[in-house]
Amino acid sequence: MATPLHLKIRRELEEKIQRGDLPPGARLPAEAELQSQYGVSRATAQRALNELANAGLVVRRRRHGTFVADFRQQINLLNFTAPGAAGKGVPGRHEVVSQRIVRAGDAVVEIPGADPDSAVVELVRVKLDLQERPRTVERHAILFSVAPNLLDEDLAEFVSLRYFAAKKIALGPVRVYLDPVLLDAGDAELLDSEAGVPTLRRRRETRAEDGTVIEAVLTVIRPGSAQFFVELSPSAL
Repeated sequence: MATPLHLKIRRELEEKIQRGDLPPGARLPAEAELQSQYGVSRATAQRALNELANAGLVVRRRRHGTFVADFRQQINLLNFTAPGAAGKGVPGRHEVVSQRIVRAGDAVVEIPGADPDSAVVELVRVKLDLQERPRTVERHAILFSVAPNLLDEDLAEFVSLRYFAAKKIALGPVRVYLDPVLLDAGDAELLDSEAGVPTLRRRRETRAEDGTVIEAVLTVIRPGSAQFFVELSPSAL
């Protein structure tokens, strides 16, 4: 299956950012330049740049252009809380820290409403950025009844919402919480940071159509690695 053109452009620009060919503050080619270089439509070029912006690698400034972000990832809180953004993937790779099947009562993430004796699949990963620095710690707990073969998957590439869609698991509402927390010793070690430093934690609860929570995910961000913002159009003010 051929790689979509917008993804090809995005990956090539990501590689240039990773190598330092496009350092922080550098201007990326404009949409028209990408159209000419790759022989694509404006919509394709625009999508590649927008996905880089959504991933926090670049900043798009109206009438000025698109520029490589500074060392702190720029994260739009609206995207950070939108479950659909997880399915698009974020540049970088995952390292699997642990994977196992445990009692819900012993899992590293609580699944609200789950019987403590029910089986869950537990997955702990560290997300690395394009410079191979730890970016986040992710802890998944998924009901074994909805994902009995999950440990047979490529867990470094695993995206739960994409997995549920492939398994045709009908989902209900997805709820996301954001909490300011102090980094504990375990996460500090995984994130190459210091314990007790303030950071942001995201908790996502995925529900089935009947309202049962089938998955809970905790994501903790390395302190100082990101700037969060909300961008509103003038019409929304």
